[in-house]
Amino acid sequence: MIPFIKMQGCGNDYVFLDGFSGPLPADPAQLAVQMSDRHRGIGADGLVLMLPPDSDTCAARMRMFNADGSEGLLCGNALRCMAMWLHQSGRCGTQFAISMGVRSITSQILESCVEARTAVVRVLIGKPVQLNSGVADNSRFVKHLSASDLTNVTLPKLISPVAHVSMGNPHTVLFVPSLCDVDVEQLGAMIATHPFFPHRTNVEFVEIANPSVSTNPNFAGADARVRVWERGSGETLACGSGACAVAVAASSAGLLSNRNSVVISMPGGELRVLWDDDFNVNLEGPAVEVFRGAFLSGSVK
Repeated sequence: MIPFIKMQGCGNDYVFLDGFSGPLPADPAQLAVQMSDRHRGIGADGLVLMLPPDSDTCAARMRMFNADGSEGLLCGNALRCMAMWLHQSGRCGTQFAISMGVRSITSQILESCVEARTAVVRVLIGKPVQLNSGVADNSRFVKHLSASDLTNVTLPKLISPVAHVSMGNPHTVLFVPSLCDVDVEQLGAMIATHPFFPHRTNVEFVEIANPSVSTNPNFAGADARVRVWERGSGETLACGSGACAVAVAASSAGLLSNRNSVVISMPGGELRVLWDDDFNVNLEGPAVEVFRGAFLSGSVK
């Protein structure tokens, strides 16, 4: 049996394994597929390994595997959940760093309730990857795509060119007049696996919120509404790095009036994205422990 903790941030849920207490299964990719299955497994958007640090500058290390077994390069929601666990288990204080891939991500516990196993956490994702040289402002992080780049894809009506942003993992952002008019499942899958993206891409469909015409009170405080198709998990209720990519792309396109702090509303809840004048991006939002258990691993070795 494999002990696990299930946690979620804005409905983006993962199965977490404690690598501090002992060895972990040798094939986490296969285990991720089994555990993530919502009918035959625990049910999740992926699997997270919480590991001891491999450097003196970090308190821990994180690896994340999507529901299809592919390894993710960044996951803002899972990072916040792991930060909550590190803090509430007594391993860390209120500010510390977690490494994921090549990034060292500072985590700050803003609120914590041990009894409820909930927290509000801010993580410093850092700068987007620079895609354009010789540009001084935010637009250096955004590459615009044309219809000729996305051959055989019928794009919906757009209010701004398709934007590609990398937060260390790839995101393709489409700004649309209304999310109601977009077939997220079909179009998201087509773009995510398009030959233009040899390693696939995450896809965000974005409706810039207009409080004067909004009929949904749940979006009253949001700057943008977003639905996400993740390249390794399909549509998810939220995506932390996707929220960051949307903020960068929207700010670059001049679609947001507040250029240093925005609220992104996703089906699972709201995330706040903040950045400074050097374009260091912070992600702030909830983390919640759902339950703990033990997985009967079967054939997993």
